[in-house]
Amino acid sequence: MAVLLAAMTAWMPGCRGKDRAADPQTAEADRQVRQRWGVALEDLPTVTLVLISAHNENILDEYERAFRLYHAVQFGQNVFIDRRSVGGGGSTIQRYLRNVYAEADTSRIDVLWGGGDLVFHAMVRPTERHPTGLLEPLVLAEDVVANIPPELNGQRLIDPDHRWVGSAVSGFGFLVNAEMLRRCGITAPRLWQDLGEARFTDLIELADPAQSGSVTATYMTIVKSAPAWPEGWARLLAVLSNAKRIADAAGAAANAPILGDAPIATTIDFYGLMRVAEAPDELVYVSPQGQTSFGADPIGILKNPPHPVLAQRFVDFVMSARGQALWALPVGAADGPVRTALGRQPIRRDVYQRYAGKLLPSVVNPYQAGAAMAVGGEMERVNFGVLQRLVVAAAVDNIDDLRRARATLNRLAIDPSRQEDYRRALEDFCALPADVDTLEKMNSSELTPKDARSFDQINVAWRDYFRTKYERIAAAW
Repeated sequence: MAVLLAAMTAWMPGCRGKDRAADPQTAEADRQVRQRWGVALEDLPTVTLVLISAHNENILDEYERAFRLYHAVQFGQNVFIDRRSVGGGGSTIQRYLRNVYAEADTSRIDVLWGGGDLVFHAMVRPTERHPTGLLEPLVLAEDVVANIPPELNGQRLIDPDHRWVGSAVSGFGFLVNAEMLRRCGITAPRLWQDLGEARFTDLIELADPAQSGSVTATYMTIVKSAPAWPEGWARLLAVLSNAKRIADAAGAAANAPILGDAPIATTIDFYGLMRVAEAPDELVYVSPQGQTSFGADPIGILKNPPHPVLAQRFVDFVMSARGQALWALPVGAADGPVRTALGRQPIRRDVYQRYAGKLLPSVVNPYQAGAAMAVGGEMERVNFGVLQRLVVAAAVDNIDDLRRARATLNRLAIDPSRQEDYRRALEDFCALPADVDTLEKMNSSELTPKDARSFDQINVAWRDYFRTKYERIAAAW
């Protein structure tokens, strides 16, 4: 079992007293606490909430501060949030929790927050020890349910049994260092398929999907922007083959344009928008028009939490209109963050009206007509887990051979006398393994066997398939 590390936060009672005194929100909360509870904010008793989250420190700091003040005024208690880390993003957290619950009735953690909706879909699946899944049912206020539609363009925003609820809306796009591209004389990309063009060879920073659900979701968005599975895979493979590097983490990939390591990086929206806020004169975040898939980034209470009442209160706060506005307001706004603008899309529809004209200009209302990509028909059946493994086999484990094969294609493409060779080589390059060349096969139970040995055999076979193919293309042409 992985070892949990408790991250001590800066907002423990008694810490940074001078900072809080200078913060108008804290000063007002202290005034209300003295009036209602008869003591100073710092003198209230402290209770602990245990949280595991894929969110970054900026998000966790701002929400802990805001929840602490809210809870102090409403309930007369300070809250210390004990943040747990297992050294990875949503996919890593999911694997850890499922392993824990395979052996125990509780994880000793209260709240799971962030990491993408597919993490939460996995958490509600029944297990042998927990036939009702690994999340407790939530008590959601009427105004929460009234302002979150069940689905958005085919993407579920709230669990039918209320075991999780979207706490924000995530979109996927790419971050561009426009100044770097200008210096290279390259026109900036607008659509996903642009990233697969030869002009972006070795110019794109990507990340390993096995380490992050948001990275896999980005690749899923690229695939679903095409009308059919083979075409979607070809579109994604073209982007993968233009990679300068495949980073271990999504955040590291998003850093490349701001550091000048690569002019383009695919990313979830809030990583991109955070970087734009740091360098607005150089960076642009692009949500491809008509090709942006919005999905829920949920919150839920884990099975048998140690502090169930406090866990429900935290969910209540995050899902309140005030808690939702924290995602999208600028620093210094009445209900906004104190240190860092978060730049994410609230999931409650009423927040966009209630705070109209006050939200950050980068925040996109996903409920506006035409804002989201409509995914229908067979493309709804693209298998997230299988796609993740295919990308690892095709690109992460074979990046050098992939790039050599793509270089061969680029040479053939510009030679007028070799267009038939180019057509044949491209067809070979885009071909899928026989067991995933249709969506019916992709969703076969044979591709997700329960025993680890069979699972690994499939992955190795795919890796060898792609390697052999890339070597053949590079050698034959």
